[in-house]
Amino acid sequence: MTIPSPTDVDVIPVTSAPARSRIQTRQRLIDAATRLFGERGLHGVTSHEIARAAGVASGTFYLHFRDKTDVYRHIVFHAIEELAHDVQQAVAASAPVLAQRARAETIVRYAERNRSVVRILFSTDAEAASIEADAMTRLAAGLEGRLRRDREEGKFPADLDPAVCARAHVGMTTHLIDWWTQDPSRASREDVIETLVRLQFSWPDGPERRQP
Repeated sequence: MTIPSPTDVDVIPVTSAPARSRIQTRQRLIDAATRLFGERGLHGVTSHEIARAAGVASGTFYLHFRDKTDVYRHIVFHAIEELAHDVQQAVAASAPVLAQRARAETIVRYAERNRSVVRILFSTDAEAASIEADAMTRLAAGLEGRLRRDREEGKFPADLDPAVCARAHVGMTTHLIDWWTQDPSRASREDVIETLVRLQFSWPDGPERRQP
């Protein structure tokens, strides 16, 4: 995955009380928006409702975000950044032969803990379609880069197109996570993890095939 550029909040100095207050207010707006968008989608929420749910004046909202679409986009791309970080940490801490399982377990764990965010990422809200398409493109581009590096190192089949494979994999993975988080009783957690492991690309003599 490709990690988005830092947001404005990441570069705000936190040495003063006003700066800390600004960051806290922004986070309250994000938390309120996440909850409301998860319940009602982008179309069903107004910026005034977000401000009210965050306990701030409507004008305060516009000191932090241009409009409700701006905060929606922030939530979506921050989620991608956060998940990418979690996956990288999990893979780095695991043995090479277990990297695929670590990746799958991290995705499932993130979905379990952030169901409102998952609902936002996979919303059917037409108003949010372009943002979600951008997010899927970002995910696919990041995976494509990894597959190209793997192919250069002989870790990925030379006869497969990384661009096609990346988009196929992202599509399957996101659909599965969306379907499962809507109703976790549809499948066990372990079944979802095992399916994600097997959906990941491997090669005849790859590490997953060599596990005892």
